[in-house]
Parts: sequence; structure tokens; C-alpha cells
Amino acid sequence: MTRRRDDDAVITAPDRCTQYRASSIAPATPRIRHLLGVWAHPDDEAYLSAALMARTIEDGGRVTLVTLSDGEAGFPVDDVRPPADRARLRRRELRAAMARIGVTDIRFVGLSDGRVAEQGGDPLVETIKKLMIDLEPDVTVTFGPDGMTGHADHIHNSWAVTSAWANTGIGDLWYAGKSQAWLDEWRRMHENFGIWMTGEPPATSRTDAVLTIALDERELDQKRAVLAEHASQTSAVADAFGENDYRRWIAEETFRRPSVIELIEATAQTRRRDVTLADVA
Repeated sequence: MTRRRDDDAVITAPDRCTQYRASSIAPATPRIRHLLGVWAHPDDEAYLSAALMARTIEDGGRVTLVTLSDGEAGFPVDDVRPPADRARLRRRELRAAMARIGVTDIRFVGLSDGRVAEQGGDPLVETIKKLMIDLEPDVTVTFGPDGMTGHADHIHNSWAVTSAWANTGIGDLWYAGKSQAWLDEWRRMHENFGIWMTGEPPATSRTDAVLTIALDERELDQKRAVLAEHASQTSAVADAFGENDYRRWIAEETFRRPSVIELIEATAQTRRRDVTLADVA
């Protein structure tokens, strides 16, 4: 059953089955009293939403952060530490990073890094649905269907969150994106360092963006400090870019609501999974 708040209409999509909130295409940007972020790995949240989280807290709101995996695979091949040690390090880094902006409600799902799609099926959707029902966030933020970098964990993360949100209808769902101007400015750098795993993500247009944050110097200093706490992942990138370019690279955060087509596709994928599981059973 799709839940909704009294001040929010529920509309049936063109497939005559999928329901979505009218506000998912509304232009208004609400005051966020409770932000839920669901990300695949530690540091995803920092790159894509550190300023959004900080602004929410500074405005008197709350932030709940969920990380699906501990990011234990994100190390050079010659790193001899066992995965459990790497996972503990990344959890420490995440807590330290979030302490920089006052985020204390951090939830670890514990899926294996690189195997979110394999391990995070219907039970993961149910876990996220339960969180949404329990927390009733005003906004849930995550990856878009492209996964930003094209990482399979990111893509599955997006599907699971979108499926859960489409089922509950609680609050708004925002996808992290990048503007065309940002993509154009940094395209050569991205090509040089192989940032995108499956090609450049689509740009978020000005008309589609529900919120674009151009960080001021104070916010940029704060976000840089957050990312510095993720040292195992960010220090080499910052050194390669150079500090000035790295700061400019992280100085924009853009968010959009899902399109009706994306919501239909996510729920269709869920139905396809259900049919496959029924066939196997």
C-alpha cells in the first residue's frame, strides 16, 4: 500500500499500476526536517551530499545516514590487510567524517563491497522501506539509476531505494546529479583519471534540478575537512588533482527528483524480480 501525507496527492503513472507523489515533479524545495541518505560505500555521502547534510543540521534538522557496504574493496591490490581490517578502518573514517558536520545517526547494513547487487535483493528493499516508515524523512537522497560513476553497487543502491520509496510514498526522493557546466569543466580531468566506470553520467538540467548548492568558502572548507577524514580513499585523488582543483571539483552539489519513467522502470524491475523468484520456487 502506498502511504502519503495529507497535503500530498498520489497520482497513478501511465502504466496504470505505478503510483508516485505529485511533489516528485513539483518545483518547490521544502525545508528539510529529517534527511535520510542511503549510499553504497563510505565517502559516497561526502562527495555527493556533505553540504546538503550540513545545511540540514544547521537549519535545525536531523540526518540519518545509511551505508550499504563498508567499502572494504576500495584499496590498492597490493594492500595486504584483511577485508575485516579495511572495513573497520572505513567505518572509523566515516564516523570521523560525519562528526565534522554533526551527523551521529549512522546505520551500517553490512553488505559486501562489490556484491551489493548479489546480496541486496528484496530483503534490502524491505530494510529501506522499514527505515522510511520508522523515520518518515522529508527527503531521501541517493544515486540516480546511472549510479553516477557507473559502479554496479551504486546502480543497485539506486534501484533498491527507488523501489522502497515508490512503495511507501514517504517524503521526497532526490537523486544526486551533476550540472552540464560541471561536466564540461571537468571532462578532461575525468578522462585523464578514469573517474567514470561506464561513461559520463547524464547532466541534470537547470529545470530538472530541485536544488543546486554552490558551496561558499566556509562550506567548502567544511566539506574538504569531511573528505579529508576519508583519507584512505580521498588523499590520493586530492594529490592527483592538486588541492586547488580538488576544492573546485567538490564545490557543487546538485539534486533532482526522479522522473515518472524512472519510477516506472524501478517498479517494473521489482516485478520482474518477483516473477523470476516465483519461477525458481
